[in-house]
Amino acid sequence: MSEVQMLAAALPPVAAAETSFADVLILAAPRDASLTRRLLSDAGVESESCESEASLMQALSLETGAVLVAEEMLTRSLRRHLVAGIRAQPAWSDLPIIIVASASAAHLPLSAVAELGNVAMLQRPMAPDALQSAVSAALRARRRQWEVRDLLRQQREQAERKDQFLAMLAHELRNPLTPIRYAAHLLQVNELPPERQSTLARVVDRQVGHMGRIIDQLLDVSRLTRGLVQLAREPVNLCELARETLTAHAVAAQAAGIVLDCRCDCDAWVEGDATRLRQVIDNLVDNAIKFSAAGDRVTVSLSCEEGCVALTVDDEGDGIEPHLQDQLFDAFVQADRSLERSRGGLGLGLALVKGLVSLHGGKVSMVSAGPDQGSTFTVTLPALREGPTGASTDPDSPPVTDSRSRDVLLAEDNVDAADSLRMILEGHGHRVQVVHNGPAAVEVLRARRPDVLICDIGLPGLSGYDVARSAQGAHRPALMVALTGYGSAEDRQRAADAGFDGHLAKPIAVPELLAWLSSAARSTEPS
Repeated sequence: MSEVQMLAAALPPVAAAETSFADVLILAAPRDASLTRRLLSDAGVESESCESEASLMQALSLETGAVLVAEEMLTRSLRRHLVAGIRAQPAWSDLPIIIVASASAAHLPLSAVAELGNVAMLQRPMAPDALQSAVSAALRARRRQWEVRDLLRQQREQAERKDQFLAMLAHELRNPLTPIRYAAHLLQVNELPPERQSTLARVVDRQVGHMGRIIDQLLDVSRLTRGLVQLAREPVNLCELARETLTAHAVAAQAAGIVLDCRCDCDAWVEGDATRLRQVIDNLVDNAIKFSAAGDRVTVSLSCEEGCVALTVDDEGDGIEPHLQDQLFDAFVQADRSLERSRGGLGLGLALVKGLVSLHGGKVSMVSAGPDQGSTFTVTLPALREGPTGASTDPDSPPVTDSRSRDVLLAEDNVDAADSLRMILEGHGHRVQVVHNGPAAVEVLRARRPDVLICDIGLPGLSGYDVARSAQGAHRPALMVALTGYGSAEDRQRAADAGFDGHLAKPIAVPELLAWLSSAARSTEPS
C-alpha cells in the first residue's frame, strides 16, 4: 500500500460545513493525484486533478480555494508561471499553496518558493492530521478572503448607488430652482401685471414646497439610519388616515388620468405615530401614481385578521424588474434610471417606508410579476384591540384668535431671509425689529419688550435656545416661535424645553406663522 493509500485510510473526514465551498487543484503523479482526490472527497472537499502545468494554470481562477502540488512537479517553469499569476491577483486575494515535499527538502528550501506568497510545506511521510490541518486552514483562510471580496463588492455597489443618488439629487434640486430663478428675473421687470405677479408667486411657493419635501425626506432617512426617530404613539384610525391621504392625492391622480379606489371600510386601529404612518401611506400611494399610466387604477385596501391590520396599495402600472425587487427597499435604489427620469424622485421613499414600518413593529412586502404587470405593496401592523376613548389634539396647531398688529422681534442671521420675512410681516400690519445675532436679541428683549419673538436657532454669539432661556429673566414675550432647519420631534421637544411656544421648520409656511401671530395676546406688561 502506498503512502497516499495509507493516509486515505487513516485520515478522518474534514467537516463539510467548513470546506464544502472549496475547490482544490491538485498537481501530482497520476496515481497519487487520484488517491488524493478520493481522500479529499471523503473529507467533503471538492478537488480537481490537473494533468500538466498548462492545465493547472488554465484551471486556476479567483474561485480556486487552494493549490496542492507535489514537490517533484514544482518545476522552475511552474514556479515562474504561478508567481506571475499570483502577482496578477486583486488586493483581497492571497491564494493558498500547499507543497508536499520529500523527506529531505534541502534541495527545495522555503526561500525558493517564497515568491509564491501564502505557502504551506508538508514533508513526507505525513501524519493524517497534518494534511487535514493544512487543507482545512488553507480553505478557511481562502473563505475569509472571499468574504472580504464580497464586502468590497457590496461597498463598491453602495458607493455607485450613492454616486447615482447625488446625481439624482442635483437633478431634483435644479428642477425647482429653475422656475424660481425665472420668477426672480420676471419680478424685476417694470410694470408686471398683478395677475402675472400672482402666478409667479404661486410658482415659487409650489417649487419651494417641493424642495422642502426633498430635504425632509433626506433628513428622515438620515435619522432612521442613525436611530434618531422617535414615535409619538397614540391610537390611530388607519382607515380614516388612508382615506385622508387618498383625498390629498385626488387632484394629482385626476390630472394624470388615474383612478383612485379606496376600499377601507373596516374599523382598523393601531398604536402609532399618525404623522409617520401618513408618510408611509403617502409614499406608497405617490409611488403607485408615479409609475402608473392614464387609465390605470390604484387601489388602497385594509383588512384585519389575527391581531394584525394589513394595508395594501395595488397598482396596474409599470411593475418592477425581478433583479430590483430584492433591493427595492434599500436607500438610493430606484427603478427609473433612464436619462430623462420622467418620474423624478431620489430612491429614498421605500427605504423610508421600511424604516418607519419597522419602528412600528410591522413589516412591508412587495409583489410584482415583472415589467408592465403592476405591483402590490402590503404593510402589516399590530392591531389595537380597542379604539381611543377621547379625541386627541395636535399640539403644533396654533389657535386662531384675532388679527391685531404686534410688536415683533425677528432674530435671524440670514440677512436676505430676515428682510423678506420682515416685509411679509409688515405687509400684514405688524411692527418688526430685526437683529442678526443672539446677544442683540436679548438686549432688544430687555429694552423694547416686544409682544412676539421669532427666533432662528442657529444664531451667532448666542443660540436661539439660549435667547429663549434668557427671555425668562429679561422679558418673556407673549409668544416665542423658533425657526430652524431641523424639524424632527426631538428638535420640537428641545425648543419647547427652552421655552418656545411654537416650532417651525424652514422653509416655513407663511400662513402658519401668521396664524401663530394672530393667536398671541398683546402683552399687558408695563413698558
